[in-house]
Amino acid sequence: MNKTFKVASLFSGCGGLDLGFTGGFEFMGRTYDKLPTQIVFANDKDLDAARCYNANIDLSRGIHASCIVKDIREISTSSIPDFDILLAGFPCQPFSSAGNRKGVKDNNGRGTLFEECERILREKIASGHKPTAFVFENVRGIMSSKMPDGTTVPDEIKRRMEAMGFRVSTQLICARDYGVPQARYRVLIIGVDNRLPTFDFSEMDTIVKERGIPSHKSGNYKELLLGSILQNLENFSGKEFWPYSATTQHMIDMIGPCAAGRNELELFSSPLELEQLPEALFIGKSWKDIPPELLPPRFKKIYDDPKKYHAPKFYRRFALGEINGTITASAQPENCGITHPFENRRYSVREIARIQSFPDHFLFDAIPLQARYKVIGNAVPPVLGWVVGTALINHITKYALHQ
Repeated sequence: MNKTFKVASLFSGCGGLDLGFTGGFEFMGRTYDKLPTQIVFANDKDLDAARCYNANIDLSRGIHASCIVKDIREISTSSIPDFDILLAGFPCQPFSSAGNRKGVKDNNGRGTLFEECERILREKIASGHKPTAFVFENVRGIMSSKMPDGTTVPDEIKRRMEAMGFRVSTQLICARDYGVPQARYRVLIIGVDNRLPTFDFSEMDTIVKERGIPSHKSGNYKELLLGSILQNLENFSGKEFWPYSATTQHMIDMIGPCAAGRNELELFSSPLELEQLPEALFIGKSWKDIPPELLPPRFKKIYDDPKKYHAPKFYRRFALGEINGTITASAQPENCGITHPFENRRYSVREIARIQSFPDHFLFDAIPLQARYKVIGNAVPPVLGWVVGTALINHITKYALHQ
């Protein structure tokens, strides 16, 4: 079936999910094929995100629409071209452990922005143009967030979407199982026209297996280790990094670098198997490596009563032999592993872009430095987006519903 799927993208950010659904890019020596899609609409209210999106030729040139800057609540459905697939990573801050966790009670109304997706889908259906599928993405905290009547947000979304004629499936996934060098947990809610069978998330696993994409789940993940990701960065833009404050830098200096450093990077391009790598490569660090007598009062309190405070791993430094943890929009070492393993600094822009699986030619320099960290941390990893897009399009075309 040689059809082009028209895609509308809401809360597009800098374009990670859109790039995944577009395809036609390379990441760490692997080619992710062009998908039969056309982005007909893209939107984000964040000016920096939209500027970054529009600076990249893969997303905003040729057949694809540019990202417009506007609050989705102010956009009429009639101004959005008809589409086959709706993408929406509605704001995660109300549900995130790194945010205020107010859920649907968020003061800015962000916790119910999924209702804007519902509005647009309902009005497209009413106009005689029912979309074939949708993909919603959010943090795992959404699974425990509840509506006023006690229903979880994902269950409420499923109920409303099923009432409009979609079959809906929800899954908590980890990006490291789908070719992304990051232990990033996210909830995917995927709906398809109810004339189709329900989307099965095992279809994503099939894509990974068939294409030989590295996956932690499959045990084939040496390519996802931090030591592999930090290779050969010298020829690409994005070397700049956002300096820490003096207080934070002092903490980083006291923690010190991981045992394995620059000299061990070559081991990750060697023929050594994962289990043959030296043990020192797998030993990371955190605030717990600071001698107790040097800890600031706040951390001394946690150190003295770890059961009460669950001994969190603030100031985490992932080792070269580990898969990095979640990169967040705040890029602060207290809540994400953003510190370089052997240089006492925050990761550079290109380094976190790689951890998020952006291709090396993707540009971020159209916006201020701090904003680059924010838009990258907020993004859906493009390789994850590609796996989702490929599996979903295969699912639709298999049953020949798309006309």
